[in-house]
Amino acid sequence: MSITRRAFVAGAVGAALADKSARGAGSRWIDVHLHTIGGVKRQFGEAVQQAVAEMDARGLQKAVLFPPPYPNRAAAYDYTDYVPHLKRFPDRFGFLAGGGTLNPTLQEHKNPASVTPAVQSEFTDLARKMLDDGAVGFGEIAVLHFSLVPHHAFEEVPVEHPLLYALVEVAGSRQAVIDLHMDPVIVDAMRTPPSLKIPPNPPTLKANIAGFEKLLAHDRNARIVWAHGGSDFSGNMTPALIGRLMDSHSNLYMSLRPLPVAAASNNPFGLKIQNLMIGPKGVEPSWLGLLKRHADRFVMGADAFILSPSVRSDGPLASLAQGNEGRFRAAERLLSLLPAAVARKIATENAVRLYRL
Repeated sequence: MSITRRAFVAGAVGAALADKSARGAGSRWIDVHLHTIGGVKRQFGEAVQQAVAEMDARGLQKAVLFPPPYPNRAAAYDYTDYVPHLKRFPDRFGFLAGGGTLNPTLQEHKNPASVTPAVQSEFTDLARKMLDDGAVGFGEIAVLHFSLVPHHAFEEVPVEHPLLYALVEVAGSRQAVIDLHMDPVIVDAMRTPPSLKIPPNPPTLKANIAGFEKLLAHDRNARIVWAHGGSDFSGNMTPALIGRLMDSHSNLYMSLRPLPVAAASNNPFGLKIQNLMIGPKGVEPSWLGLLKRHADRFVMGADAFILSPSVRSDGPLASLAQGNEGRFRAAERLLSLLPAAVARKIATENAVRLYRL
């Protein structure tokens, strides 16, 4: 992507929220979905330092760091790469683990029949070690993950997968979090939304909600945080669906990734983004009703990508990072528009409880 195009992304997504008063009103929140990227030189110290600068500029009390859901191990990293650098900033970070190790294993064994007892034992032993090393859970783990920009991976595994069940059991044994990326599909053979490129996305998609409910029911002590509420590429992540699932499953939580209104129709990749939380007149009524009804179940996760100097400027992570400003500003805007008691829970209180910060 050219420099001009990257600038366009930043302008369309980042500057779309012109109301700067939201920054003060939505300050002092906790971001539970932040990626620090070390790049080819593995400059994780620089990425963490940049994350702290971003947090200080925005009044973020704390953040939870973890890798994106890598499809393979070739360019992946995990908690052992960035946790040593968190010691320089005590009381500012929690961390999840597994996006660069557990998730590639899951993707390598898309076919559940390929999971041998040895594979499952190694997987669960590694997950337990992550918790022993201080992780508050696992993430980012992908069940269905669309490819959105060039060189961005499509990932899909069955929700009813033995490794996912094993991970839920490990999380349940310690009341740990699983940050789950799952673009929802309600019916089998749903046609892939036309704004998504085929390939790498397949022409049709498999239903995953019924399997998701079985995963939630497998161990109620596991805290499953469904990622990216408020910016949906399948068209199915509606407040009605989320509300129904939360009504039925006490261990379902959601991290919110609100976007500016303009991002739904004004982005250089032609992506159609649906079920936005913020409209021209404020918080959409269906979202507002859901956030009030389940105020204890939502946290803020802007999904920002904080890059070190060695990250490729023409790669998919650099493309995604151009939306950081807009996502941070939208998070602040949302919190500024909510009733004070609801905003307080979603901004800080739920994150402190859920992630043991």
